Amino acid sequence: MHELQNLLFNASKLGRAPQLIEGTGAASALSKIVGRSPRRVLVVGSRRTVEGIPALASLVRHGAHHYGLTRPNPSVQDALDLSSAIEEARPTTVLAVGGGSAIDQAKAARLFKPDCRLLDSGLRGDASSLRPDPPLLVAVPTTAGTGAEMTPFATLYRGQAKVSLDLPQCRPDLAVLDGELTRTCPDRHSLAAVLDAVCHAIESGWSLSRTQSSRLYANAARDHLATHLARTAPPSPGNRWADDSAHSETRRHLLLLAAAVAGIAISQTRTTGAHAFAYHLTAAYGVPHGFACAASMSWIEAQASSRRSGTVDEATRAAVATLRQHLDGAQGARLVHLPSLNGNALEEYVDAGLAVRSRMATHPVPIDRPEAIRHIRADGRLGGTSAANVARKMPQNA
Repeated sequence: MHELQNLLFNASKLGRAPQLIEGTGAASALSKIVGRSPRRVLVVGSRRTVEGIPALASLVRHGAHHYGLTRPNPSVQDALDLSSAIEEARPTTVLAVGGGSAIDQAKAARLFKPDCRLLDSGLRGDASSLRPDPPLLVAVPTTAGTGAEMTPFATLYRGQAKVSLDLPQCRPDLAVLDGELTRTCPDRHSLAAVLDAVCHAIESGWSLSRTQSSRLYANAARDHLATHLARTAPPSPGNRWADDSAHSETRRHLLLLAAAVAGIAISQTRTTGAHAFAYHLTAAYGVPHGFACAASMSWIEAQASSRRSGTVDEATRAAVATLRQHLDGAQGARLVHLPSLNGNALEEYVDAGLAVRSRMATHPVPIDRPEAIRHIRADGRLGGTSAANVARKMPQNA
């Protein structure tokens, strides 16, 4: 058994992860999981995603309900809308399939009735507002990166503000890990997801909340993800980033497992500075979450290294160097456009990140406003010309 599999199943046995079904082709077991009652199942995911997975398409044909109103970076209202669908369909099982956004939307919606006051109470950490008997949640990730299938929290947005549902009950009951499901994921989404997972591993590994156990998971995930990136050519115009080699099936599956292991690590520690600063890039400029995390990590690692010797070890420094290469390649291949922040826009980005106290409280070193601005400008990936002008040129980020 691979090291990543051992870590996942051990975490599941200890109650730190959902029950697991994993392996290439594991998704074919979905019809068996729900038994003979497809009408008591609600499948959450885009129509294209559901129709592309034979087991799910079969469930829908045989009477399972389908909810397809998912989108990147779901809002509080998106979760309430799905909650209304759950209230109407009365499923015993919710199957959430897709990236982290679809899974997070389902994680929040299945726990709360469609009442904004109840969800707001949950967002404040009050578990008394939960549904008394929520449906089971089965998470089926189709991207290798977010780790949402492992974590006891869900990210939602209210306007441009990120809010987090963080309750033990938020963790899915079962995760189905099948690397084959990531085969058709577009390069842009695949790379963004992997960069997100690398940041999860690094941030958990250096978090002030780390434990011996969380570091074991974080470092194992970091090393596997960084090795994968180092062996994969950065994106370039006209070339696919995804691995289509003869060994790609195994590599895809291990990548999915590594992302899940990173998810277990942040379940114990939560994320730190890179995620704190990333949220504003996503909310204000539409930068996909994984790219936003990578762009923030680029200058944050340099700041941490200069602020306190020994904060960043060699393996982490090498992982961030590889992350930068792929982020730069993604910009060159027009997979993403990063805003060039200056003046008020740069200050807003810094202030928004510093204001996420739940993440900054466990960041390994202090960051102040002038220091952040200096490192952002030195890094060059976000500091430069007017953000407003660049933002108008970013349609693919929408």
